[in-house]
Amino acid sequence: MKKGSTPGQKNATFIQRLLYRANRKRIKWSEIYLATAGVLHRLLVEGRRKRSAVKRLQQDMPLSVLTSMKLEPGDIVYTPSSESTYYAGHMGIIGLDGKVYHVHPYGPVFADTLDWYLTRFYEGDRFIVFRSKLHQVGTRAAEWVQEHYEQVKFYRLQTNLLSIERNYCSKFIYQAYKFTSGLDLWGRRFTKLKQGFIYPFRIERSSDLEVLGTFYK
Repeated sequence: MKKGSTPGQKNATFIQRLLYRANRKRIKWSEIYLATAGVLHRLLVEGRRKRSAVKRLQQDMPLSVLTSMKLEPGDIVYTPSSESTYYAGHMGIIGLDGKVYHVHPYGPVFADTLDWYLTRFYEGDRFIVFRSKLHQVGTRAAEWVQEHYEQVKFYRLQTNLLSIERNYCSKFIYQAYKFTSGLDLWGRRFTKLKQGFIYPFRIERSSDLEVLGTFYK
């Protein structure tokens, strides 16, 4: 048997031997590709994620700081995408009574104390607290929330931005500000566009809100 040949290859046809060599080359190049891609992924993706996580932990404050803060009516508590938020993000708004009002699939709406609200999330989750830059706007939004939260009957990702009955977390907060002060946290002209999805990250990016702090659990 020739060096480098395999059993049965001696009796193979010329075409079969040619295909065998081609497959061997493809396997070799596939191994090189996978090894190279793995190195690049660890260097460019995994390394960046780890550095980002370390940086967040250095910047974020412990959850105990959040629970000791004096939050004002209308403040928004936002949790970015995570397993506990079904990878969509979640947010609630502080009412006049200090409770966190939030539309939830199992609710359809809850009024939780801040301590209880935070227990709904997993270890490692982050929380970002926003406040309106305009004086008294948050208070009016909080008042509207307490007056209308019982009108929410179904948790639905509905496009009608005027509907209170069918609602979800970020849309309800959007309505609280829009219906009371005309403040459009989406940043688009409501008079021309009354349909759409108000994802939590849209409110997160609003230029009308300021960040009070970021926290980790």
